[in-house]
Amino acid sequence: MQREYPWKTKEALLEVINVLSSRKIRWVLIGSTASYLHGLDIMPRDLDILVDLERVYEVDRLLASKFTIIRRVRQSSSELYSSHYGIFKVHDIRVEVMADLKIRREYGTLKLDFDEIYLYSKRIKVDRIYIRLIPLEWQLVAYVMIPGREKRVKAILALLRIRGVEEGALDSALQHAPVSVKNVVLRLLRDSGLLN
Repeated sequence: MQREYPWKTKEALLEVINVLSSRKIRWVLIGSTASYLHGLDIMPRDLDILVDLERVYEVDRLLASKFTIIRRVRQSSSELYSSHYGIFKVHDIRVEVMADLKIRREYGTLKLDFDEIYLYSKRIKVDRIYIRLIPLEWQLVAYVMIPGREKRVKAILALLRIRGVEEGALDSALQHAPVSVKNVVLRLLRDSGLLN
């Protein structure tokens, strides 16, 4: 399914992809724009791009040479997140680049494993360019861990009821989740009629 989205967001995304592709850098779109392109009824706010840790500082140099720098990539941590993280501006769109992303709560940590997310990512085509989206199953697990994302969790479950669950992607995400989160996700999927 091809969706139209705000021109500036699309132009920014295509420009960033061209820069990354020119160096054969693997990347996956995550966050609100990925949710939107999967079909969720939300408006993309920015671009969140997950890259391989081995190349995140190369990505930083590339984007810094072409776009407005808000913050150079560096290791950073907050109460909720830990990652190598930088922010750029492209066509007035905020572009956040990250690697080795972890979501941390008092009951455990979810490491967003780049290689597994890339393996199960969904490829869609926008203007003859392929875009990789984080699997819905990984988004579901991540949003269960992020406070205030209950509406997004419900929207993902509704979309999974239509599309079905990709078991490999789900198993991959659950392997990296704390046990309590795994149990919550499995209960939500069962309650939604998606698992027996």
